[in-house]
Parts: sequence; C-alpha cells; structure tokens
Amino acid sequence: MFGLLLPHELLLVVGCGFVVGGLSGVFGVGGSFLLVPILHVVLGIPIEMAVGSTACQVLGPSTAALLARKVTRLQLRLPLIITGGIIMGVLLGTLILSAAGQFGEVQINNRSVEASELLVLGTYLFMLVGIGSFSLYEVRRQLAGNPVSRGALARFKIPPVDTFSELGVGTLSIPILSMFGLLTGVTAGMLGISGALLLIPGLVYLLDIRSRKAILASLIVVWITSFLATISHAWHEHVDLGLTLALMFGGTIGARIGSELSSRLEGQSLRSGIGWLSLFAASLVLFQFYQLLK
Repeated sequence: MFGLLLPHELLLVVGCGFVVGGLSGVFGVGGSFLLVPILHVVLGIPIEMAVGSTACQVLGPSTAALLARKVTRLQLRLPLIITGGIIMGVLLGTLILSAAGQFGEVQINNRSVEASELLVLGTYLFMLVGIGSFSLYEVRRQLAGNPVSRGALARFKIPPVDTFSELGVGTLSIPILSMFGLLTGVTAGMLGISGALLLIPGLVYLLDIRSRKAILASLIVVWITSFLATISHAWHEHVDLGLTLALMFGGTIGARIGSELSSRLEGQSLRSGIGWLSLFAASLVLFQFYQLLK
C-alpha cells in the first residue's frame, strides 16, 4: 500500500479522477494517459503503484460512460474480436513492467534511475508526442482540404474476414484485428493506460472507422482492458485500494458529465482535443525526465 493520503492530497486525487473521467466520457480515451504522469510527477507515487491503481480506477469512468450510451449486441462484435489479442497483450505488458521493476536501477549521467520508471516514462514520451503531433497534423490537413489517407490495415484481407456494416466499413481481417488488440494490450499492461489512446487513432486512421463509432467501440474495449489489467496488476500487488477508490469516485462523476458533452462535439474537435491532451501529458513526462537526469 502507498499509505494514507493527506486531506489535500485526497482532494487533489479526487479532482484528478473527475477530470480524467470527464475526458473518458468526451473523447473515449479513458484519460489514464494523463493520470499516470500526474500521480507520479505531482504526488510522487511510485511508478508501478501509479500504473496499477490507474488501470483499476478506469473501471468506474468507463462503466459510467457506457451506461450513458445505448450499446447494441451488433456493436459488441468488433470490441470482442480485438479483446482476443488484448488478453495476451495485457499479461505480457504487466510481466514486462514487473521484470523492469526487479531489474533495479540503471546509471545515467551519474544518477541512479529505476529501470521501471525509465521504461514507462520513455515509452509514454515517445507515444504521446507521436500521437499528439499526428492528430493535430491530420486535423490541419483535413481543414486544408487535403485529408490524410486512411484504412492502411483495412486493405489487408488475411482470412478469416468479416463484414462490419454497423461501423460503416466493409470487410476486415480477424487476425489483423487481433494483432492490433495485442499491441494495445501490451501498452495497457505496461503503462497502466486503458489502451484507448492507441485504439482511437488506430480505429480511425488504420481501419477507416468514423470518429463517433470509433469512440463507442473504444469505450467497450476500455472497460474490458481495464478489467483485465486490474486483475493482472492486483496479482503483482501494484494496486492501492485507497488511491483507486478516490480516483474512481471523482472519475465516475466526471465520466457521466463528459458523455453528455461528447454528443455536442464534431469529429474534428474530438481528434484535435486528443492531440492537445497528448502533448500536454508529454510535457509532464518530459519535466519528470528533466528532474531525473539533471
């Protein structure tokens, strides 16, 4: 256990949960990509505990966000197929994080840095800068009348294939969807994020699914991923129940409000918002790197 939170820390944690829960409802990205850097940089919570507790708390906001939408049985098909790869990915990602934690410290610029912290922060920085920059670049190209080409993965028709008319796309390869889920699961298990930060750009740009339909599919996968990640991290004792409950309390309320706001935003606004949020989270990670290595 991380220990009892002081009153002002508890208020800050609840507030963080509310904000990221709102982001989960609006953008379908879970918000955990912001939460891990905030918990580690601002509150100084050990990286493994921040990752595990964040993975657990996503269950509250994602459940609230899904309950605010009417999900049909047909809309569950794609998320359940992707989940096949996610299950293996989450287990693998959690094992990678645990192995890095057991490795101990590494020496950089005559400073001792935890290997797990270096792995998580480095992966976060690379991923956040890449996704944030690409999202803003894509929106700018579309506004200029020169949209980015979509559907690169959708062109691969490795059998078996199935038709997903409910998503506005044609046939998609089941093995390709499973491999996409595997990559998402590894990220979720290793970084404690729900995986939606990769899911939404992947669904929109690689599989050519419209933004609103991608957000709904993402929310379903977020719930499944966070459930699996919670079990896996709890097994490795990376979950602080007090911290998780405080985050979940604020996050569930925020997710409900965010889901109502989401219906009023257009696809471009949603993708642009994800881009700016990614770069903001990257700045937090970069600051922590500076603190570690200066």
